[in-house]
Amino acid sequence: MRNDNVPHRRTAAIRPLVNGVLALVLALCAGAAGGEAAAPDVPAIAPCDAPQVHQFDFWVGEWLVYDADHDNQLVGLDRVEKHSRGCIIQENLTLITDLYRRPGVPYRLAGIGVNRFDGERWLQLWADNQWGAIALAGSPEADGSMVFKSLIPSRHRDLKIVYEKRPDGSVRTLQYVAVAGSGKWEKYGDLIYRPNR
Repeated sequence: MRNDNVPHRRTAAIRPLVNGVLALVLALCAGAAGGEAAAPDVPAIAPCDAPQVHQFDFWVGEWLVYDADHDNQLVGLDRVEKHSRGCIIQENLTLITDLYRRPGVPYRLAGIGVNRFDGERWLQLWADNQWGAIALAGSPEADGSMVFKSLIPSRHRDLKIVYEKRPDGSVRTLQYVAVAGSGKWEKYGDLIYRPNR
């Protein structure tokens, strides 16, 4: 025999729990609005406002990219921007020359890079339309430059990229490769980023 009062009893039993959760949410909202002090274990600043998160800000901008190894030829356009509340630095590179085109590919190189400080170091993931993808980790040097090295070899090679902030507002990126695990770096790229004004 069906008891029509069971759903009503369940609702009555759940109502205090729902009201308790609602009261907790309202109390937390009031605290976030400044009504109460933050709990001691909660950071006083947002996760992406820490000073370390701004170590790579010098690379953010709209850039014209020149190749110092090819008579300072203009080779690309790069937009480097922060998003996700400043947590992520994203690069969007489009090359306007055939210098870096993979043999047999009928279009020019383009790719994206995503950079994020993970609390201990910087991580970078690069992916493009021709050569593949690579993951790197990095940190700032004493002179303010950022140095990234590949976490795993790519095509049996290690990669190192050095980002140098220059006094004129430009950024130089020096790129090095080494046989995987050898530590014998050889320069293979020297790009100059100048503001696209």
